[in-house]
Amino acid sequence: MAPLTVKSPKSLTQLRDSEKAWAKRYQFLEENGYRLRPRYRPDWTPSWVHDGVEDANVRWKAEDAISMWRPAILDAERIKDGKIVILKQAKANTPEIEIGRYVSSPELRDEESNHCMPLLDVLTNPEEPEQVILVIPLLRHIEIPMPVTVSECVDFVQQTLEVWFHLFIIVTADPAMIQGLNFMHSKGIAHRDCAIPNIMMDARRMFPDSWHAMDPSRLPNGEVKSFKNVTRTGGGGVRYYFIDFGLSSKGEELVTGTDGQERAPEQSQPDKPDQPSKPYSPFKLDIYMLGMTFKRHILLKTRGAEFFVRPLVEVMTVVNPDLRPSAEDCMKHLERLLAKPNSSRILNRRVRPYNPERENVVQTLVRDANNYLSNWRAKPIEGPKDIPDLDPLYL
Repeated sequence: MAPLTVKSPKSLTQLRDSEKAWAKRYQFLEENGYRLRPRYRPDWTPSWVHDGVEDANVRWKAEDAISMWRPAILDAERIKDGKIVILKQAKANTPEIEIGRYVSSPELRDEESNHCMPLLDVLTNPEEPEQVILVIPLLRHIEIPMPVTVSECVDFVQQTLEVWFHLFIIVTADPAMIQGLNFMHSKGIAHRDCAIPNIMMDARRMFPDSWHAMDPSRLPNGEVKSFKNVTRTGGGGVRYYFIDFGLSSKGEELVTGTDGQERAPEQSQPDKPDQPSKPYSPFKLDIYMLGMTFKRHILLKTRGAEFFVRPLVEVMTVVNPDLRPSAEDCMKHLERLLAKPNSSRILNRRVRPYNPERENVVQTLVRDANNYLSNWRAKPIEGPKDIPDLDPLYL
């Protein structure tokens, strides 16, 4: 059968302006230990184009046809060990550097409660003095795939609340309350933008062959692969990380500003929406934003985990920040729910799509039965840091 041939679109055969900027950094990055993919190398020619004509049968599965999805972010190979990392362009004065180095320090990076994304390296290009390139681990979007059981939803809530509990009590609690916790210093950290896109997961156990950083439906070599039946429970669990500390503050009890992907009520004045807000607690802001994340990620997209999640969302998202609970109170409330006699039975249930039209009665019965059979003897989810053969995010 003759190959399907068509005119090759310039959008794939030629680099966009944002891609050209990265291609110009190729030598600088390689000299500093990072190698870009073939698409961004100086001598690149599209592997699916011959004599100016593309073979569409080759293009759709060609790795070098995979472009970048955000101008400031690209993947690369760390030359010393072959691991895939993410390169992020940022301003030289970004708070991500100070906070990233702080949470990645030897004293903090091995703390079980530390769910902040490690900062692996910071590169400064003499030709771009106002910019830096942050090197961070490869993580996966928390909704690719979605949780499939109540226990997986609760694990997400527990892990994310855990980090805010330890960050929050640094500046709000008496030191005696946090005996045994090393995650404290003289200053506290507030993320201030902990929406869904800024929480990702270390899914290496779920995907032992990994995935392409710019296309999670493919393997690193560009091969298309179905991940339809991959689950957190089946893979042995994931570990969640907060990313992107570009709006974060450290050591500030009151802040101002309205930037971020989820705006809280205290960030604007109801009677003067165009006016700047009064100073507010960044920690109470985190509580609100995390509550909205639970709502958008779990309650608005699945059915089944309401028993554990809805009570938390209701109290975490009240309008008056002074009436919001601390993360410690949220954790205690969740622990009380988990201690109830029927909680283990609820945890093993499958969560269903929020839209009932996406699943008919027969599909529901079959999927519920398969979930029961696959989970009735399942062990509790354990985070990847507990596994000896899985290094803690390349550190």
